[in-house]
Amino acid sequence: MAAIAAIATRESGAALSRMPVYLALVSALCLAMLASMTLGYRLYSPAQVWAALFANDGSEAATVLAGLRLPRALIAPLVGAALGMAGVLVQTLARNRIASPDTLGLNAGASLTVVLATVVLGVQSLVGLSLAAAAGALLTSIVVFGVAAGAGGLSPLKIVLVGVTFASLAHAAVEVILTSNEAQLQQLLFWLSGAFVDRPISLFFNGLPVVALGAAGAFALAGALDALQADDATAAGLGVPLAAVRGVAFVAVALLTGAAVSMAGPVAFVGLVVPHIARRLVGLRHRHQLCAAALAGAIYTTLADVAARFVIYPVEAPVGAVTAVVGAAALLALLMRRLA
Repeated sequence: MAAIAAIATRESGAALSRMPVYLALVSALCLAMLASMTLGYRLYSPAQVWAALFANDGSEAATVLAGLRLPRALIAPLVGAALGMAGVLVQTLARNRIASPDTLGLNAGASLTVVLATVVLGVQSLVGLSLAAAAGALLTSIVVFGVAAGAGGLSPLKIVLVGVTFASLAHAAVEVILTSNEAQLQQLLFWLSGAFVDRPISLFFNGLPVVALGAAGAFALAGALDALQADDATAAGLGVPLAAVRGVAFVAVALLTGAAVSMAGPVAFVGLVVPHIARRLVGLRHRHQLCAAALAGAIYTTLADVAARFVIYPVEAPVGAVTAVVGAAALLALLMRRLA
């Protein structure tokens, strides 16, 4: 009883110590979303934002803010939260800190299925594209982990090598398909770079339940994932049903990644960078990692979206290009640290 009481006291103290972190992240997210509404080709004041959202008078400012800026101010953090949580799951499943939906080819697989659904099957509905992206991410995860397991075991390096190889093949297939279908080339080219511009708000409402379902699956596995961080033998010894946990985790990653890709295209390296930030902020317990990754990912993509408006001003850059630069630098730093 005394041991249980000590553990409970320690957990309570840790929760209190994390509270300022969560408050800071929520505050930063609110400020980032306000920046997304106010900053861009034209600058708007917070008062104009308030008027556009709660007393729309049909003015040009109200139309831009409510019709163009609000959707991206909602979609960007939702995509970031989804990719941040997916990154935590992928790095734990692969036991590799340089694994992510990008390096495992999940974004590429989701993009390929969306392109195939659009070009071959003529799918145009948001629901159809969301389902195609989720299916592509799930199939890719099964293929990557299956090939890695069949090649002699699920070693962290082997999983990443298989994922990078599959991602290259998927990107090549996308280029071949789009090159031979010029009508869809311009329509999908900017989307494939990852962007939040000109997205209808209906994308947010379509993606929200899918992200919520994936997040629910992830949080339900939090305790099992804590044990899975060590090795399979330890996790199995603690009573973790490895096959069931991995299966549910794959589905959760597919839902989170698929929803993100269907809303914004493949926004690169968010799932690589954000989990490292989350672990530094709140530690290794997955229920806290997932919360922090969702908030940090939302902040990261929202600020990246704001930065994309000014990188080549007055033209807007794809947000995927901004996150790719940061993510590539982070990946090189992680690789150099491993080699040191």
